[in-house]
Amino acid sequence: MKQRIITGATLVAILVLVIIARQLSTYVFDAFMVLIAMYACFETSRLFAKMGIYNNEYFAIAYPLFSYGLFILCLNLDMRWYMLILLELALIIVFVMAQWFLSLMMFKSTKNEIATRKLKLKVETFSIYKAIQTIYIYFYPALLMLFFVYINDIAKMTEYFTSYNSNALFLISTFGLILTFIIPIFSDTFAYLTGSIFKGKKLCPKISPNKTISGAVGGIVWGMISAVLLYLIFNAFDSYNEVFKQIGFEFWHFIIIGLIASVVCELGDLFESYLKRKANVKDSGDILPGHGGILDRMDSHIVCAPLIFIFLVILL
Repeated sequence: MKQRIITGATLVAILVLVIIARQLSTYVFDAFMVLIAMYACFETSRLFAKMGIYNNEYFAIAYPLFSYGLFILCLNLDMRWYMLILLELALIIVFVMAQWFLSLMMFKSTKNEIATRKLKLKVETFSIYKAIQTIYIYFYPALLMLFFVYINDIAKMTEYFTSYNSNALFLISTFGLILTFIIPIFSDTFAYLTGSIFKGKKLCPKISPNKTISGAVGGIVWGMISAVLLYLIFNAFDSYNEVFKQIGFEFWHFIIIGLIASVVCELGDLFESYLKRKANVKDSGDILPGHGGILDRMDSHIVCAPLIFIFLVILL
């Protein structure tokens, strides 16, 4: 427990410093999240391999970096969102073809891998299967984690949100990022505490035997409370109060987003538990003493980020 608290406090301190550093450049946070995403993809690749879903680890790790590069390219060239989507699809196709070609080039090594896995597949068939299965990691967790970057760079999207200046958008992006981190933290923490106190019927015993229905309810309630509290705290500052009025933020918005985000966080946590169960491992990694891997710590956050981004885009 002591090690877990120390690691948790260190992570919070790093996160606070990175968010503060956004005042100098939003690229600081971008770089931080891309590195985190790359390591999460590495952990996911290892999990999938243990599940029998063979994939190209190095290509999986590279996804966040290339995808981020496309996003920055579109942002700097003032391209529309549909161009980013088209380029992302093109990236997937290029990655599949590159992996397939590389596996064929390394014919002997690929053949040995097939023999090691005791599969009855031709090299060509195995190569395309492996390339396609690597794409799973593009969607989970790579693409989901890049929504942190999208939220962070809302201030650079003045051509999309023409009613607001860059300063107002920067304030909103800061609020959005903190909201994305706070809701899962409250939801996860109070789900654990509530479940420990009230216990009761298990939520999904076959996936995560320690989670209870009472814990899930507690996590959802406190996730809602955290969203509302964050709104009230930020609204007390004149700069944010003015921006919130301009956008039209209402108290009930945060009850709803807190509710939906907390439910999504619970599902994200369960999904990662399912992956670990299938891979027959306790943690996704061991880089964070007392917490396990990056994926263990971020399983709720990565599904919350797209939701918060969509929430902000709709209101903006």
